Amino acid sequence: MNFIRKVANSNILADVIDLPENLRNREVEILIFPLENRNTKESKDRKPKSARGLLEKYKNVDLKNLENGAWARAVVDQYENS
Repeated sequence: MNFIRKVANSNILADVIDLPENLRNREVEILIFPLENRNTKESKDRKPKSARGLLEKYKNVDLKNLENGAWARAVVDQYENS
């Protein structure tokens, strides 16, 4: 893959890109890479993946009732003698 690397004063980029204040009037490294050919229509049609239900196999229904108030009990156990 071909690319270009150049160290230059950031003032040459002032008309091309909006630079943050801390990068102005400084030497910066400029890297230019070719954009990979992507089929943008195909990526838009693809449904995003979801993590919903991914951990379903690890749930323990017997422990579900203990979840209510678990944080409050843990805080009392840790700080009751403070």
